[in-house]
Amino acid sequence: MEGPQVKALADRLAELVVNRRVDRIDVPADRWQANVLLKHCTGKNINAIHSLGQWLIWDFSHGISWACFPLRTWQWSLESTNRHSENCKPLIPRAGRRPLLKLTFSNEGTFTLSGRPIFLVLMTEAVARHPSLRELGPDIFDSALTISEWAARVRAAKARNISQALLNPSITCGIGNELKCETLFTAHLHPSTPVASLSAAELEHCLQTVRELASAGYHRAMGQPFPLHDHPRVYDRAGEPCDNCGAPIEVDRSGRDGRWSWFCPICQAPPEEPTLFEKLPFSQRDLPREVASRDVPPS
Repeated sequence: MEGPQVKALADRLAELVVNRRVDRIDVPADRWQANVLLKHCTGKNINAIHSLGQWLIWDFSHGISWACFPLRTWQWSLESTNRHSENCKPLIPRAGRRPLLKLTFSNEGTFTLSGRPIFLVLMTEAVARHPSLRELGPDIFDSALTISEWAARVRAAKARNISQALLNPSITCGIGNELKCETLFTAHLHPSTPVASLSAAELEHCLQTVRELASAGYHRAMGQPFPLHDHPRVYDRAGEPCDNCGAPIEVDRSGRDGRWSWFCPICQAPPEEPTLFEKLPFSQRDLPREVASRDVPPS
């Protein structure tokens, strides 16, 4: 889950459970050593649920917070008799997911977390100081983040290229690989474009684009219509034709240990001297999980 989806999940859950008391917490004994800490929240009210980038944070009335980060796919399932839930899009559990944590609310149903996230139990006042969160930059939805500040953070981080800059959580948090790829396609930027070569106008357009796409992702996750395309244009589409020009979409890595980037070689013309991608022959073992089962033409 990327930042927009986590923010939507936080807002949906907040509508249902904030200011309500957790009457029971069930944790499988074979999955957690923190049972005592988690169950210590039994009988306490949930003061707030909010997000910071891809972190989902629960604040309880006794000064304890939970911070969850998805390592892979995870989801909350909902069974509720709460009358307010009628206007909230239901959270449907995924088949085959092992239950991780179940919260029961008196006469108001249960919530179950399935999957394998990073799960931290912290003092609320210490959340911002935790090593995993204290280095995070502003959230992509933070209206206080100005274009000039974002551009300055990008240049100060000394990222080799715009692909790495967008994924750097110390610059801006909440941007995942899919949002990065779709942003670069919409902004007509090749993933290997050096940050130093981008003008102020290009950086401004890049930030505006990522915010528009993040907003679209948030509204879709909330079940609301939004006037932007509702399917990936390049992400996880290696070998398929580009919606704009028909050229086969390519996929490559940000160096040997970098993240995969999907892009159109025509709509996103590469810089004259690529500094990022190490051109290696495609083989099925080199491909990311998302495309390993697909027929991908050799580069």
